[in-house]
Amino acid sequence: MIYLLLFISFIIHIITFIYIKTVRNGTITAEEMSQQQEEQRKEIQELLAVYLVEIREENEKLIEVLEDKPNQKTKHPLYTQNKTEEKPSASQDTNREDSSSFLSKDDSQKSANQKSATNDYQPPSIEQVEDTFVPSLSAQVLSLYSKGESIESIARKLDCGKTEVELMVKFQQKNM
Repeated sequence: MIYLLLFISFIIHIITFIYIKTVRNGTITAEEMSQQQEEQRKEIQELLAVYLVEIREENEKLIEVLEDKPNQKTKHPLYTQNKTEEKPSASQDTNREDSSSFLSKDDSQKSANQKSATNDYQPPSIEQVEDTFVPSLSAQVLSLYSKGESIESIARKLDCGKTEVELMVKFQQKNM
């Protein structure tokens, strides 16, 4: 009988040691995972800091280039028309008073023209409307990168920043 109790005691001790070892290994893996996550977080922060510095440098270069160019002012035709309409002459003021009786006739003609214009409107048929698919910038970047294009050539083709393309590629590689 004593041998049976000793045997049961050894089995219970072995099971207890195995359980303690598995629990200890579980806590170690959780600690390792938290350390790995912390390292990844630090890497991402450093990467973003580097890209932020690069973007600032590119922005400063752009500002310098824009400041070097002479300011070219273009006159918009509507802008010039509005300025001429804002300065009515005295003769126009008297004409406005005389033509106040004609305004009601002009208004009725305008409203009739507007009603006929709305009656003439025909909405486009379903056959005329075509759905177009425009891939996003990140999809275009990843597509060109997978075809073997360099980051600089992708940036030139899509007319976006080199750093922006690098970020998209890096984040896609991190997610894979």
